[in-house]
Amino acid sequence: MSSPQQRLPREQRRDQLVGVALSVFATRGYRTTSMDTIAEAAGVSKPVLYQHFASKQDLYLALIDDSAAHLDSVLEAALGSTDDPHEQVRVTYRSYFEFVISHREEFIILFNSDVYEPEAQRRIRSLRDRSAFRIVAALQSFTDLNDTDAKLLCRTLIGTAEMIVKQLDSTKQLDFDAAVGLLTQMSWGGLQSFTTK
Repeated sequence: MSSPQQRLPREQRRDQLVGVALSVFATRGYRTTSMDTIAEAAGVSKPVLYQHFASKQDLYLALIDDSAAHLDSVLEAALGSTDDPHEQVRVTYRSYFEFVISHREEFIILFNSDVYEPEAQRRIRSLRDRSAFRIVAALQSFTDLNDTDAKLLCRTLIGTAEMIVKQLDSTKQLDFDAAVGLLTQMSWGGLQSFTTK
């Protein structure tokens, strides 16, 4: 006979369910994960799970929102950590890579998910747009780039960082610090030609 469920305060239970769901969705994917699977992994009944989340989609959207808020705070802290543009580039790349490595499951939910649900895609696009807006603002704070050019350069920098993440994932030969250094050197080398400070 199984032991009775431990009663947790509502917020603690929600946090526990979100943590378990994050791990299950990141490992199994959205399409092959069921609420039954999550309830079982969390050691709760399905009714307990449904007290907190109306559906699998509702739970997944909560994961996107929580993970996006975490990445937003990481990028905001990195971009606001210094007024030195070169250091801003380095710290932002380092912080992004550290997020990817240390919060792998959140990264998978945000950028490598198999979910095609329109609301999930809209929220992920919104995160990308917020990130781009922050980076464009940072670029324009030390360059004379107009909006169009800053946005294009921003997308290039983000795309390059995402490709480096895939390289870090696929090979153990690429060192984390070396990747940050190379990407910073390459990016700053190009950005210097636009600097006004």
